[in-house]
Amino acid sequence: MEEKNPGKKQKKARTTTLQAEGVVPAEAEAEVPAAAGLLTNDLIVEILSRLPARSVHRFKCVSPSWRDLIADPAHRKNLPHTLAGFFYSTFNRANPRLQDSHFASVSVGASPPDNPSLPFLPPDEYPPVDASLRFLPFDEYVYVPQLGTCNGLLLCFAHMAPCPSLGDDEQLESHYVVCNPATERWVDLPPHPNVPLGSRMMVRLAFDPAASSNFHVFQFVKADEDDCVTGVDIYSSRAGIWIHRESPLVEKFSLYFGLAGVFFRGMLHMLGWLHPMNPNEDAVLVAVDVEGQVWKTIRVPSGGLSFGKIGLSQGCLHYATTPLAVVDRINNSNNKVKKKKKKQKEDTSLATKVVSVWYMKDYDSKEWVLKHTVSNHELRSVTTENYKVAAIHPDCDTIFLDSCRVDTLASFDMQRRKFFHILQLEKNRAWQFLPYVPLFSDSLAGSHGQ
Repeated sequence: MEEKNPGKKQKKARTTTLQAEGVVPAEAEAEVPAAAGLLTNDLIVEILSRLPARSVHRFKCVSPSWRDLIADPAHRKNLPHTLAGFFYSTFNRANPRLQDSHFASVSVGASPPDNPSLPFLPPDEYPPVDASLRFLPFDEYVYVPQLGTCNGLLLCFAHMAPCPSLGDDEQLESHYVVCNPATERWVDLPPHPNVPLGSRMMVRLAFDPAASSNFHVFQFVKADEDDCVTGVDIYSSRAGIWIHRESPLVEKFSLYFGLAGVFFRGMLHMLGWLHPMNPNEDAVLVAVDVEGQVWKTIRVPSGGLSFGKIGLSQGCLHYATTPLAVVDRINNSNNKVKKKKKKQKEDTSLATKVVSVWYMKDYDSKEWVLKHTVSNHELRSVTTENYKVAAIHPDCDTIFLDSCRVDTLASFDMQRRKFFHILQLEKNRAWQFLPYVPLFSDSLAGSHGQ
């Protein structure tokens, strides 16, 4: 990785880059070992296909021939791939109800999508039922916000009617679309039986290409009176229909809006909280299987109210948090709120920890182990900005940090204790980063496309 110079003015771009670990200049590349030179390309690809994605990515540094072999389109579908970057959105200045799509690359040599706005999605084949709208252009999807990612697939909410609406309560004609940006294949889901306004924030995607080419979309249902989840509608690409399941849990819970889920061991895991909320137990994991039959809650480590993120890294569930005490203090400083108050003792044990990262050592016993912490003092030694956790790298001990004040995405290598940052993220950003690992396999059940 190579740290950017914060003092040097960078040219604004839609795609920003963070150099990946293990990628070295061409002049520093080593020659292919003599023993490896005896292997055929087919054998090398077969060996590489059995290695972790991080190792394959680093082996691009062995020689130009290995780099070209790994990057060859004929071999890409058989090799594991590392994190390419993040889809993220900015609010449209002309219409704040709309968002524009962008992509931030975080690995040199990985394959980002050609266009984050997904121009390969098909034209709308169904004209509007309302005859008064027939004069409007319906030759393409008018608005396709991105809702979630899972193992190379992207879940979108395609609007087939003009988005600028006269009333906030107007229901737009729309449906879910699941696509693979790497192969430009997509699946149009049948209309959801009951999609209330705003409910798309409660939808999650589940997909594991190692287990099946089929995917599932979870649309959670909540009660109006207390905002608790009461059930879920699940779409299976194998069956091609939506099914409804009521929650069997006695515990009342809500899900955090907009946070990505993790599909692990055949179950979708999401961050939520129990009712009534306990400030000392800020979050729980809620897990649901693809049939909607098995539900469970898993306690997570707590240090009080915090911004939390879950991720699957190196085969284990991970949980990372930034205490709200840190963010509140930053916000108060940014707003220059100066009020005379009586001096009170302040608990700085949490405030000094910008991020704490745990991993689930044993899934059956639900044992969490503290893996790393990042202190405010440690970051202040290399940067003057303030950050909160944004994501967890799937292949190594690296976390991504989102600036609390400026449009910056950064990374922190927790093993080497090194900080790297990206500038040039678009202004007026939304809060969510959707991780994207390219999937070059053609297997996508029910897909359309080239």
